[in-house]
Amino acid sequence: MTHNVITITEDQNISAASRKMYENKIGSIIVVGNEKDQNAVGILTERDIVRILGQLEPWLMSTSLRILMSKPLITIASNSSVRDAIQTMYSKKMRRLPVVSEKDTTNHLIGIITDKDIFKVLMKNQNLVQSVLSDDFMAQHMQTVQEQFAEYWFGNILVHKK
Repeated sequence: MTHNVITITEDQNISAASRKMYENKIGSIIVVGNEKDQNAVGILTERDIVRILGQLEPWLMSTSLRILMSKPLITIASNSSVRDAIQTMYSKKMRRLPVVSEKDTTNHLIGIITDKDIFKVLMKNQNLVQSVLSDDFMAQHMQTVQEQFAEYWFGNILVHKK
């Protein structure tokens, strides 16, 4: 997972979120209640921004992220397994999963894991691949996993060749 997660407070607007995402070259930003406690309350993704801007409503530009963010926020505890992360991401149709402290019920953000993070780990650790792929869940969804893996793998090859 990535530990230094870029966040924005829920009282900011979509322009501030877009700017912060652009400056940090990220595809999503975690929305927190306030800067001090870093309790995650939502997420705003590139897809959310396209959906919002596609409505062509000028008032949405100044609307608080509290209204626009995706919620409820789906999270995973830091002591969860890679398999748990894959199952959650697949079942909820997510590519990014905020990681919260397993001891805290307030969604205290400690990191974020993405589908690409998982594929990187699987590429580096073949034993982990075997343990994850032998699971019944993975067996049922093998074709989808293989397609996503191929997209990631070949996407990286094409990016690195440029």
